[in-house]
Amino acid sequence: MMHYLRKSAKPIMLVVAIIFIISCLFMYGGGRRRNVQAVASGGNTDGEFFQDYDVAVINGERIQLSRLEFEVVQFIRSMGLETSATVEDLPAFRNTVVDRIATLKELDKEIVSRKIVVTKEEIDDAMREIESQFPTKEIYLQQLQANGITEAELRSSIEDNIKRSMVFEEIMGVVSTDEDELRNFYEMMKLYAFQTPEGFLMDVAHFRTEVAAENARMELESGKEWDDVIEAVSPDVSDHSMSDSRIFIPSAQLTEEVEFLKDISFDVPSRVVSFTSDDHMIVVKRAKEEAGTASFDEVKDDIEQMLLSQKSASLQSQFMQELRARASVEILDEELFRMISHDEPEDVTSESEETSPADAPTPEEEAAAAEDESVEPAEEASSPEETAEDGE
Repeated sequence: MMHYLRKSAKPIMLVVAIIFIISCLFMYGGGRRRNVQAVASGGNTDGEFFQDYDVAVINGERIQLSRLEFEVVQFIRSMGLETSATVEDLPAFRNTVVDRIATLKELDKEIVSRKIVVTKEEIDDAMREIESQFPTKEIYLQQLQANGITEAELRSSIEDNIKRSMVFEEIMGVVSTDEDELRNFYEMMKLYAFQTPEGFLMDVAHFRTEVAAENARMELESGKEWDDVIEAVSPDVSDHSMSDSRIFIPSAQLTEEVEFLKDISFDVPSRVVSFTSDDHMIVVKRAKEEAGTASFDEVKDDIEQMLLSQKSASLQSQFMQELRARASVEILDEELFRMISHDEPEDVTSESEETSPADAPTPEEEAAAAEDESVEPAEEASSPEETAEDGE
């Protein structure tokens, strides 16, 4: 599993980078700005009256309410908080947006001071990667138009974000680790993080059709090598392992329709297991592994990547805090940014709050008062005779 994560890290980070680029485009200047109420509701208030004014000054640039509220809405959307965010959260969101604007302004200064340059080829590659996320070129352009941005604006934003990422690469370049640190971490965590359950090393392949899976199974039964069979039918294979990257499956996970895999012979292809109409699997069990502790050599690379990631994240956070501290931020409308504290006592005045402890009734007095109240209705009630007399 850890080996799989290492192999998957690069494409995952690429997707994250693309999302970051697009979100930054909307957060910091991309697209046509509208009234925050209109953006939140999806409507259009072009031509509607909106009282705009300066709410903050960041590094000499005056930030207006319309920009602040627009970017707050974009931040809420980017975090997926549309249904959970409340009015009470707005001051915190506004502070976050101001911090991000200030930090990016200082980061852009770093780009200039470090003389960072991005090539046309790098931007072209990123543009192609983003476009490839859409089914067609037409849909890609429609999405840009729907969000009120042009390819030129997207290209400019990509260039800015590549430059920013290059700054971080320079900062992260000083991160390192050594053998002693890796071994110390292993010894400290081996009883918790590096225990391996009993299971099997297997070759696994998923096919798009049952016919293709059955044909591959028969080819394996005839004595052909796993890698050769998989390569020959690759158009029909949706996912697979290779002989140098076999999959470890714990025995505890072999349940229900795949429980029979525990008992099949080694080096013999299993029968076809159909999960859905387009997902059919065959397995070859290669070896059994007993429960135990993974050796240092087995997990060394994973430990190194984890420690380097932790150090990089810490260094990046420290660098971002330094950038924010350098920025000049003046808040012009404090009320918009004032956080609501739920710990503050409510300013409610009542008779019970005005009564001092010395004036408070004793338990005996309270009991007597309760007794008096219980008999008052009987004392106040009129007798039938009295009612008759009053009638006369």
